[in-house]
Amino acid sequence: MKRRIRKIVNFFAFNLLFFALYLNFIHKDKTIGEPVPVQTNAAATISGTVPVRDVEKYLDPKASSVVQPVAEKTDHDNALKLSIN
Repeated sequence: MKRRIRKIVNFFAFNLLFFALYLNFIHKDKTIGEPVPVQTNAAATISGTVPVRDVEKYLDPKASSVVQPVAEKTDHDNALKLSIN
């Protein structure tokens, strides 16, 4: 009976050993890399369009007769624009 139990235990021990070796050397884990930032050039992706200053004027036909003055850019706006780029 001892001999039979020893054979069974050895069988499971070898199976466990080979499974551990498989996991260590053969099986490759799926590596999750960090997402790559996508760099797009908006001017290159959109062709044939012209940027518009007063969008509301073109979206709402009732507001087309009312022209709003464009605010002058301040140093803060310029610094913010530079910090984004």
